[in-house]
Amino acid sequence: MYAQVNGTNLYYETVGEGRPLLLMHGGLGFDHTYFRPSHDRLAEHGFQVVYYDHRGNGRSERPADWSGITHETWAADADALREYFGWERFTLLGQSYGGVLAQEYALRYQDRLESLILACTLPAMDYPEVIEANARARGTDEEVAEFLGALANPSDDDDEVRALFAKYFKWYFHRWDEAAGQAGIAKTHFSGPAFHHSFTQCMPKFNVVDQLHTIKVPTLVVAGRHDWITPPEQAERIAARIAGSEVFIFENSGHMPHDEEPELYLQVIGGWLDRH
Repeated sequence: MYAQVNGTNLYYETVGEGRPLLLMHGGLGFDHTYFRPSHDRLAEHGFQVVYYDHRGNGRSERPADWSGITHETWAADADALREYFGWERFTLLGQSYGGVLAQEYALRYQDRLESLILACTLPAMDYPEVIEANARARGTDEEVAEFLGALANPSDDDDEVRALFAKYFKWYFHRWDEAAGQAGIAKTHFSGPAFHHSFTQCMPKFNVVDQLHTIKVPTLVVAGRHDWITPPEQAERIAARIAGSEVFIFENSGHMPHDEEPELYLQVIGGWLDRH
């Protein structure tokens, strides 16, 4: 399904009925499909689970001109989607780069939020030495140079981005299942332009560390103990700045605890949602 909002067309899918729960996928350059089917079961907690692809990502419309696209744009798109569905307030879950955009949304529109879940994300990418050290624990010098170089100078070609993550997506898992991982890559609608734009023009400017204290909605922050790109220290840094927030670390996961510890993940997320 498509929603025509905020001057663009956003692709979305819904599961279940009840209180609205909007999911923001990461990447950027990925789409929402890696959330499924694990998050479908949150519908069992009385939620209408709404997945969508950010502007320029997945099956959503790609802008002819990326020059004016910012985190504020993507946050405004989400709020326009809220209006499209007729929600007064809703719960927002953002994972990885989606968590970056969820923080942006909360800082601008928190009066529209019932609660906020930030999964495997960061408040600023200001710890490059940690990322490099974690990468070196996972790959050879040549692999580290290739992948970190690709993040620093990202391609804008869909197929090149797909090939990059087909090779290195294993770093995002504590226990990598090659068949399942490659199946996930195969079903993903990659967007090279979104990958390039977000990591060259947007992420380098992102730092909300000194603003997080203004977020007052109930917030859960989760991370995987073995996450190389957004390690647990980043979840703890976020939680320390949002008063009353809770933090949970998945001890046997990397960047994708919903895949690696699915039952515990659903217990933690579902249980927290039930209480809020």
